[in-house]
Amino acid sequence: MACYFCQSKDIRNNVTNLQSLENCTIIEGHLKILLMFKTKPEDFRGLSYPKLRVVTDYVLLFRVYGLEILSEIFPNLTVIRGNNLFFNYALVIYEMLQLKEVGLHSLMNITRGAVRIEKNPDLCYLSTLDWSKILDSVEDNFIVANKNDRECGDVCPGTAQGQTICPQNTINGHFRGRCWSQNHCQRSRGSRYDAVLCVT
Repeated sequence: MACYFCQSKDIRNNVTNLQSLENCTIIEGHLKILLMFKTKPEDFRGLSYPKLRVVTDYVLLFRVYGLEILSEIFPNLTVIRGNNLFFNYALVIYEMLQLKEVGLHSLMNITRGAVRIEKNPDLCYLSTLDWSKILDSVEDNFIVANKNDRECGDVCPGTAQGQTICPQNTINGHFRGRCWSQNHCQRSRGSRYDAVLCVT
């Protein structure tokens, strides 16, 4: 696979600015997507950046209106390295008012840093994620003030047949399937999770 390296991306104000991600395979630095106040859900439909696999610093999403899921935009984001962090966090999702699920179903590893997911009033599929599969330590994660689990009704793939097809385990006394959404189970990181093979 030919890899294209990009520098840090600070994408704000206008959804068309996301086009700068078009060819990026590895972002050497951070990815910030923030402060889009006039965007609507239809503005994000069909947008996808499947080449992006690695961000070496952190990923920050803040106040992007109309963005409901990340699975289509970043279907293959596999690794956030956390070489440089945003106040000790490698993944920050903050005040994303319409976001319904994180959906980064290819994300296998956050090498360094914690996760902060806060004040996202529509955000579900948080109780179905096992962050210990992605992070070496979950004790510094800060996941608060999102949609109440009881209002979510999260359903993992295959549940309609009575038993989810996703891996299951117990977290905080709750035994349940682990998934990103009703379409994607949470996969465990394999030996090749960090393998982005670049052909020069």
